[in-house]
Order: sequence, then C-alpha cells, then structure tokens
Amino acid sequence: MLAKLIDKIVTLKETKTFEINGQTYSDQTLQRIPPHVDRPQSITVNSLDSICKLIHTESNKIGTIIMVQAKAHNVVEVMTTYLPDFSRNILYCAQADTPGLRTGWRDRETALIELRSLFIPNDGTAYLLDLLSRMSDENTVSTNDNGVTQTVEARQGVALNAVVDIKPRIQLQPFRTFLEVKQPESEFLLRVDSEKGIGFFEADGGIWKLEAKRNIAQYFKNNLSHLIAMEKVVVMQ
Repeated sequence: MLAKLIDKIVTLKETKTFEINGQTYSDQTLQRIPPHVDRPQSITVNSLDSICKLIHTESNKIGTIIMVQAKAHNVVEVMTTYLPDFSRNILYCAQADTPGLRTGWRDRETALIELRSLFIPNDGTAYLLDLLSRMSDENTVSTNDNGVTQTVEARQGVALNAVVDIKPRIQLQPFRTFLEVKQPESEFLLRVDSEKGIGFFEADGGIWKLEAKRNIAQYFKNNLSHLIAMEKVVVMQ
C-alpha cells in the first residue's frame, strides 16, 4: 500500500508535456538558479582622493578594466567592466561631504552666517554682505496718544536703512561638490521681502551640475593618467 502511494506521488511529480495546435506546453515551471559568485564588498568614502588611493592600491588585484563615473555633482561610482558572466562589480562609491545650499528664504542674520561659511568669497558675496549691512531687522511698536485717541504703529521684518538699488541676479560660488575640485560659480536670483527676509534662488537651470561633473572627471584624468594610458581605467561623466 505504501509502495503504491509513493509511486503515485512520483508520478504526480513528473513533468508532463502537451502538444496543442502545434505548440509544446509543460505543466511545470522551470526556474534557473544562478551560480554563486564571490564579489568584493563595495566601499563608500567621502573624497575623490580616497577613490584614487583605492584604485592605485587594488587595480592589479581587480584584473579587469575599471570604470570611474561621475554620476552626479556629489556622487562618484567605480565599477568593473563586464565580467565573464556579463555582470559588473561595484567597487567603490564616493559621496561628497559638503553642506550644499538651501535655496529659498531666510532671515538677515542667517543670510550673513551662510555667506561667510557656505560660499567662496567673490564679487557676489561682497555685494551681498554690503547690502545686508545696510539692512535692519525691525520689530518695533510706536504709539501716539493725544488724550482723546490713540494710534499704534507696528513695524516688523527686514527694512533698508537707505534707498538702494538691488541687483536681481548675482554670481555666487557655494560649496556644493567635492572639495578637491573647483566649486562651480552660478547665477542666483536675489529677492528681498519685508516679511520673508532674503531669498536666494538658482537661476541657471542646473548647468552648474554639469560643470561640477566635468571638474570631477578632469580630476580623475589628472590623477589616474598613467592607468588611463595603460587602458586599465576609463573615466566617464
């Protein structure tokens, strides 16, 4: 009885094929199990110099062409070319540890701090620091009482101490990419509002990101030139 039951189970497990209208069908779904491949663990760093040191140290052990790609203004990824199984190994990744710039509105004091800490000094920062020095944060209340009626005037927000022409567009150079390369200078729209404060808004359509990627790629071309000449490294952007 047990033997018949086992034979029945084996029979049900067997793959059956059917011919229908000239096509062959199976009652089982086959799934390919890929073989295990030992792969190196990807390393994440914060500088371009670290990427260069890793490539110089380990390029001979990798044994294939290394691809260095500036994926974004603040991200670099290093991978191998196709391996025998047509896969790639992601070797290293660099993420820029820079403060960046928050576009939008801020108060006068915050703007002063950011201009001195988040930007490379240029004509644009000099102009803005001079402009902000002519401004004041008002938060005052004055009254006028003549014994019969009383009026109250409240002032709040950012005000200019004198009549000043404000440039609508300025060139600024914030820290936005890896510190080893030149920070792209780009155009910003400047706005001043009595309630919202001072506003910085990007006005170049993101072209600065392309310049940052070119600067990153050029950094690797300069520092990995001998490996590029030996066709061991390819730099992309």
